[in-house]
Amino acid sequence: MDESMFRFLARQAGFAETGFSSAADFKAQQRLVKSQPPLAERRQLRFFPQQDDPRTKSLAVLLWPYEEEAMPGWGCVFVDSYYAASNAAYHATRKLEEQILAAGGFARANAPYPAREAALRAGMGLLGKSGLLITPQFGTRVVLILMATDIKPERADCEASSERSCLECGRCAAACPSGALDRRGMSHPERCMRNFMMEGVVVPESLRARMGMRLLGCDICQRVCPMQPPRPQQRSEDIALDRFVTSDAQLFSKSVEELARRVGRNVARPQRVRAQAALLAGNRADRKDLPVLLEWAQSPFAAVREHALYAVRRLEEAGAFVP
Repeated sequence: MDESMFRFLARQAGFAETGFSSAADFKAQQRLVKSQPPLAERRQLRFFPQQDDPRTKSLAVLLWPYEEEAMPGWGCVFVDSYYAASNAAYHATRKLEEQILAAGGFARANAPYPAREAALRAGMGLLGKSGLLITPQFGTRVVLILMATDIKPERADCEASSERSCLECGRCAAACPSGALDRRGMSHPERCMRNFMMEGVVVPESLRARMGMRLLGCDICQRVCPMQPPRPQQRSEDIALDRFVTSDAQLFSKSVEELARRVGRNVARPQRVRAQAALLAGNRADRKDLPVLLEWAQSPFAAVREHALYAVRRLEEAGAFVP
């Protein structure tokens, strides 16, 4: 199979663009990751494609665009549309892999290598100070998927250039609520709020109130970026926080199942959803949540318990706590 046939099949699968990078080692990225605090999203990263499988001659970089999610109504949680797109792209890649294997080619879907760097090698965009890839057509609102293939790239990797960068206007750094960004770029990835959302970990005190009503995803840096091409907002069905902060086990399970269909089961795990919901209940400080929060404060799961205790303290501070 050659590049043109692969691109044709990828477009049929729903991907907007396809590029190819070499399967060269990602040594620089490995050094960078080792020098920074450990993050959950980087635990599965690998850096030596051809060592993992000698058949790998290239990494196909697949772009799945999505629209900006409109902010939800009062009492509802924010779920970034990236996650529904990522879930759809994941399954589309699996089907594409099956097609290529059936045709006698080699493919390994959702290859765990540094996707942004592979996209830069493939000449598919520029590096923003937000740490995100900026593509000409879709801005930063793309899901990046890598697939290891045995297709020999038709051209060499693009060279990194300091001129091929963003406007460096500083808007993303100024808007970042957690101080993860500065003029140098993503200098403190460990501060990014997304790294703590529904990861099953206790969120640092300094980030909890800043999450507002965000159940999953932040995207503030993307909303302020002037290199974002104009695109219509996506309006998904609002999800009331009350659907998660509830003592009704059946309602909670149904709500988690609906969320899982939207963003993927690997993301929407019951205790992780409950932990984030407890935190958001603290941010809205509504006394009607108190009975549920007091129950969750006895949970054996650390993130649920600690976030519920945080919420109870916020209710006390708001004068809504009645023993």
